[in-house]
Amino acid sequence: MQASRRVFIGALALAGLSAGCFSRAPAELSPSDIIGKGSDALKAVTSAHFKLTSTGGMMAIGTGLAARTIEGDVERPDRLKGTAVSTFGKLTVDLGFMIIGSHEYVTNPITKKWEELPSSTTSPNLLDPDHGAPALLKQVTNLKKLADASIDGVDCYHLTGKIAASLIAGLVGAPGTANTLDGDLWIGAKDFLVRQIVLTGPIATNEPPGIQRTLTLSNFNESISIEPPS
Repeated sequence: MQASRRVFIGALALAGLSAGCFSRAPAELSPSDIIGKGSDALKAVTSAHFKLTSTGGMMAIGTGLAARTIEGDVERPDRLKGTAVSTFGKLTVDLGFMIIGSHEYVTNPITKKWEELPSSTTSPNLLDPDHGAPALLKQVTNLKKLADASIDGVDCYHLTGKIAASLIAGLVGAPGTANTLDGDLWIGAKDFLVRQIVLTGPIATNEPPGIQRTLTLSNFNESISIEPPS
């Protein structure tokens, strides 16, 4: 009888312990935890679609060019192709661009044919784990966590922080300033992939002080083909 009682009491204790384990809420992630997981998740991405838009002025791309919208695909380790809505004097044109290894190509705004640019040092690939967005995330400072939000139907953590303008300038091949930019970042709550980054402030000396960039990423790890123009 006593043995049965001990078994019964032990079963109750085990049930209570199990209930406590299952009902305990998961530990809340800190902003640094989220940004670290976001960096690690991006390191595993092999391709993505991107769109970069600006409000409050045109953004510098490369040396001597400005654009309001840039959209295309990027493939690790060294391929990128897209279109920029750019300006030449008073004309607004769609300018195709492509980077394959150390080779850079643009479309002639008049003939629309691809032309290879003179040999130069290319900017780091956006998905480069050591010099691209994964590394940039690790250098965001003054991180704060805001209310969660949804980006294109994906539940995301919303963080704010400070980002050195020189880091962004290096990714777009523009001469950077010493500014520190205000940044908002949305990182997927389940997969920790970066869905959107908003940066406020100029990265180049010829940009207006109120410029704001919005970078969105999507179509992760889809099969794409970026080949040199024929």
